[in-house]
Amino acid sequence: MDDESIIRRARWARRAALGILSALALVGLVGLPLYVFPPTPTPPKADLIYVIGPPTAPRIADAESLRERGVADEVLVSVPPSGADSADDLAYCWRSYVTCRTPDPFTTRGEAAMLEAYAAAGDDVIVLTYTPHVLRTSYIFGLCADAATTVIPVDEHLTLSRWIYNYAYQTAAFVKAWILGCAEPPADALT
Repeated sequence: MDDESIIRRARWARRAALGILSALALVGLVGLPLYVFPPTPTPPKADLIYVIGPPTAPRIADAESLRERGVADEVLVSVPPSGADSADDLAYCWRSYVTCRTPDPFTTRGEAAMLEAYAAAGDDVIVLTYTPHVLRTSYIFGLCADAATTVIPVDEHLTLSRWIYNYAYQTAAFVKAWILGCAEPPADALT
């Protein structure tokens, strides 16, 4: 291999690396308003506060704070069917104003369907989820629930690797939500 061919390959490698880095930077910038800094509305007075899964400590704390401020009296919590966060094992579920249920499927689509069965059309509902999930939650709940929902981000610490994962996951999940549409609400009323 002659010197000129080595120089050409090195230039090509630098250009390719620069192109990849530029593409990643563009994706990162485009994702900032979608996943890192979604709209954060002021919680209005509501009929219900809905914590969608998993019911992490920051989500429960935010729900309790909103309730104590008089935003809503009732709390609905989406819980997995078993484990430490299930309705049987999560102490928060034992409060008189809290209803804990497992959506079917245990996904955002299932949570929207569960809300559809739980809340009346026209009810105002505050939905709490973690920051990268806000816009997809707003999309699915806007499409699949008759209740008027306001999705509020909950500040949960995410590492850089979790942010990168969420960029990819939330983007793919948006496509899935667009293709699959809404889940069927459960046949039994939850009230």
